Amino acid sequence: MAALFPLFLKLEGRRCVVVGAGRIATQKLKSLIDCAADVNVIAPEASHEIQELARSRNLTWIQAEFKVEHLVGSTLVIAATGSPAVNEQVFRAAQERGVLCNSVDEPERCDFYYPAVVRRGALQIAISTAGKSPALARRIRQELEAQFDSSYITWLNWLGSVRELFLKRRVSPLLRERTLNQIASRTVFERFRDSNERRIQAERRS
Repeated sequence: MAALFPLFLKLEGRRCVVVGAGRIATQKLKSLIDCAADVNVIAPEASHEIQELARSRNLTWIQAEFKVEHLVGSTLVIAATGSPAVNEQVFRAAQERGVLCNSVDEPERCDFYYPAVVRRGALQIAISTAGKSPALARRIRQELEAQFDSSYITWLNWLGSVRELFLKRRVSPLLRERTLNQIASRTVFERFRDSNERRIQAERRS
């Protein structure tokens, strides 16, 4: 098996198709909505949650059986019907049209996999086992969630603001790189976290 290419993909405004509208499909489409993708669900029937999302215009529910025409203009498709035959149809249609496909729990019909993700604001850490062991990916995610707590959200925002200041000023590239590497160190993080915690405690006492 060839190595997987890791990337974080911007899907805002891009058409993404989910074939199926049950519990698994509902789980898979939530991250697409979070990315502001143009989510289109194809299914004759849909879960209550998907119907609510359609009514609130977070997605478009096309109440029909899957047809190859539904993939026109799509960036990717999720096959989550529970029917191997339908999932195979979706996968074949996607392959013919150059659309990336993920068929749930069928690694052989996947161009990409859903990673286990740790999210701390703008920080995202994705773990993939190439579909071999989602259970291991979940365990590693839980370990990383304990290691990277919510204090990383505030710290990363601060790092971003400092970097913007350096980019706006006339600073030599070498000095900029050296300084930004230094402030991203664990030592600086721990000082920042401790200072932030003291500030929060002081505000609570006042």
